[in-house]
Amino acid sequence: MKCPICESDQCCKNGRPNGHQRYLCKACRKQFFEPLDPQSLSRKSTESELSQAIPKGIDTATTTDSCGIAILLLDAENLKLNVNTEQFLASLCAYPLQVKIAFANWKNPSTGKLDTELYDRGYELIHVPGGANSADGKMIAFGAAILHRYRDVRQVCVCSSDGLLNHLCNQLQNQGLTVFRVRRQNAILSVENHLTGEINHYSCERKIEIPTLPELANQISDLLKTEYQSIDDRIARLSSVVELFQERRALEFTPINSTNIEAFASAPKDITCEPKEPATSDVVGANIEQEKLPETVPADPVTIDSLEVLENILVEIIESEINNFPNNAINVAELKKIFFIRCQVQADHIVKTFLVDSSLVKFLKSRPSVFQLTSSGSEHHVRIVQKSSDSNTSPSATLESSLAKILIALTAQSPGAYISTILVAGEFNKQYGQPITQKLKSMDLGGKFIDFLQSCQTFKVKKEGKDYQVAIALSQFF
Repeated sequence: MKCPICESDQCCKNGRPNGHQRYLCKACRKQFFEPLDPQSLSRKSTESELSQAIPKGIDTATTTDSCGIAILLLDAENLKLNVNTEQFLASLCAYPLQVKIAFANWKNPSTGKLDTELYDRGYELIHVPGGANSADGKMIAFGAAILHRYRDVRQVCVCSSDGLLNHLCNQLQNQGLTVFRVRRQNAILSVENHLTGEINHYSCERKIEIPTLPELANQISDLLKTEYQSIDDRIARLSSVVELFQERRALEFTPINSTNIEAFASAPKDITCEPKEPATSDVVGANIEQEKLPETVPADPVTIDSLEVLENILVEIIESEINNFPNNAINVAELKKIFFIRCQVQADHIVKTFLVDSSLVKFLKSRPSVFQLTSSGSEHHVRIVQKSSDSNTSPSATLESSLAKILIALTAQSPGAYISTILVAGEFNKQYGQPITQKLKSMDLGGKFIDFLQSCQTFKVKKEGKDYQVAIALSQFF
């Protein structure tokens, strides 16, 4: 099947309106109907055979009449048609659309320059006076006698969404004409064969006919097959490139010996390319501080069971090595190296054992009362904080002060409020890496946390049910 417009053979079936096969040319995107073969019709001797070759709704006597035409009647005040929609309507007709007539009050400002546009497209313009349904009435009067004006008319397109035009459609159908009722709702144009009830739809926005569900299913199936084929082609090309890469890599191992054969066999087969993210200053600093650490961990590392033990070891290292560094501050990278040599374990690993997602630098920052950390570019330096002159403070007073600071931090939103002793003990364990009861036993202060709180003048303790609560008793802390 060739296109009668561009003579291209890239045509496919596109529905059967009125039982007449329609085709779509993929080259010029025009639609046309399969022409009837006069020789085949002449060979059919019976009336039943002849009726099967004629579209539904078309009279047998007029089908073989090559002089038949189609006419379009347009209510221009109710419906707007562009060139594409006209071509769609013409494709539905079995006869050439030769006469187009538009009805409207052309003096109405709402029509604008529509009369000029329609006239340039070959419309005959009929003016009607203003008033409700004036154009509809003129269309009915004109269309009812259309056979007297155009004796060759065989099909009529009545273009209006008004229900009043049903009377004209019935009258034209009774006169033996095929009537197409054209309505528009939003951006969808619907064309109904008034005799058979068959409806075709057209998208005014996409400027293309809306196919039926079976036709859409076939189009989707074709697209999926094409996409699958495209994916298979790309996979085949990728496999070829990977094979060439493997062969290219094999050539690099020359001369081939047993060592590089094993290395090539153990090489990863999958090649992945991941984008490299720019390193932040913290990451760069961490890499600089870790680059000089030994890669292997010696046997029998020192056991460090709490952050307090770690703190004491770090203080001892800094105090013993501080004279070897300027400004009484030791480089953190050197501190890690010395710590590893003495304790046979990495300091960052010890910190992460007690504090997840932490590091030695973060640990030093969390102890501002002991360590003073400074930064210089990507490097960190640490020194010991000078202790106050009151060096005779008892361990219990130090513990009492630490608990008071924790309690003040937990009640920052409501100073002086009571808070559960369980929360205080949990925060102490989080900060110092050691349960409060174990700390009390190591200081020979007994093992009961409540007894210690009650013995301190800094705190007020009360019992709520089975739970004990504590608050700051001294006003000097606020």
